[in-house]
Amino acid sequence: MVLLGMALAAGHLQAQAPVQLPAPAGRYIDGVIANVAGRIVLYSDLEGRLQQARQGGEAVTDELACGQLEDLLYQQLLLEQARIDSVVVDENQVNAELDRRISYFEQQIGGREKLEKFYGKSVTEIKADFREQVADQLLSQQMQQKIVGDVRVTPREVEKFFKSIPKDSLPFINAGVEFARISIYAKPTDAEDRRVRQKLEEYRESIVKGEKDFCTVAILYSEDPGSAAQCGELGMVPQGVMVPEFDAVALSLKDGEISPVFKTQYGYHIMEMIERKGDRYNARHILLAAKPSPADIAGAKDRLDSLMTMVRDGKMDFNTAASAYNEDEETKGTNGLVLEPNSNGAHWATGDLDQRTFMVLDKLQQGQISEPIAFEDPDGKKGYRVLRLIKRTEPHRMDLLQDYPLVQQAAEAKLRQRNVDAWVKEKLSGTYVKIIPAYRGCKFEQPWLAEAEQEP
Repeated sequence: MVLLGMALAAGHLQAQAPVQLPAPAGRYIDGVIANVAGRIVLYSDLEGRLQQARQGGEAVTDELACGQLEDLLYQQLLLEQARIDSVVVDENQVNAELDRRISYFEQQIGGREKLEKFYGKSVTEIKADFREQVADQLLSQQMQQKIVGDVRVTPREVEKFFKSIPKDSLPFINAGVEFARISIYAKPTDAEDRRVRQKLEEYRESIVKGEKDFCTVAILYSEDPGSAAQCGELGMVPQGVMVPEFDAVALSLKDGEISPVFKTQYGYHIMEMIERKGDRYNARHILLAAKPSPADIAGAKDRLDSLMTMVRDGKMDFNTAASAYNEDEETKGTNGLVLEPNSNGAHWATGDLDQRTFMVLDKLQQGQISEPIAFEDPDGKKGYRVLRLIKRTEPHRMDLLQDYPLVQQAAEAKLRQRNVDAWVKEKLSGTYVKIIPAYRGCKFEQPWLAEAEQEP
């Protein structure tokens, strides 16, 4: 559903893992395969990861399975140390991460309805199901950041690292681009905003008087695609899954009570409380959102045109415009630079771009800015954006000068891994670890089997 507005990356022993939600639950013959200080790893945990690999077209080998198991062991060790060190994760971070993953996958899979069909659940239920897992991943990240610290390498160290790689082992860099964007959203008028609120006030009055049924109004008029067909019902959710304004209203209602009209970032709502159990609740809601008119959308294009005219005339540079006027929260803090989610770096392999972005960038020269392009976010917000091609690279073997940022990232990653290796070895010397015999044949990078090998 459209209620959770928040912005990911799960920690990984080797590198930062891609933005991902777990695969839908399958039917596994489950059981414990490992124990790290009392924290268990289930067969279903490992199989879930391997299922994701299969869905991504990757061949599932013993080596891959062992690598994924080692990563699961490492995550449990991080979580146990976080408990010891009293490291906690902020609920707002969890909410933001869930929303960022949902937004990313809506774009990849073709929209919210397809995502919900894939999981067989509403977005609200998906987020509730994966909340604990995402919280653990973020906690692991925080703990890992404590371990590796703020790793930086000097240009001399980058050069030394590059020269240490045999020439025939230098990685092949696919054709790629670095690009930036500035987005301007169309905003509905105040009059449209008042009209939508008044309409919802009328629906509420009719429901309270018994002239209309809440379920019927939700099915016919609610603009939340994730809940409208279920009479607006959200299912039992814990506090913190929904946006704060929604939670605040829900926790103020008694069972059977209908709220006044209230506003969130998604529009205007009325809510009927079905049942509350502590900090969990099940409610129905009806959502109406003010929508920009064609004139409002054209106005967004005009504002962006005016801004780009100033940039092209030299009265303002692109970075300043992106920082001051960009309405895209994802790129506002990076001067418009669009970061690739897997590496969190600027380089995008052209094959990883969506078709529309590729088609626009393919026609640009380095440094050139596109004409305004109409777009619509997965949550339905419309506007215009421009793309600026910063850099284009052809397929080649990694080169120190041409690919310096990538080489620097690799050098820093190696240093971080060295710190992690030392930390794991230190902690394992005093940590109970048990791995069932079927997985003791794995060739792990770390001495996870030192304890297990002593057992019969």
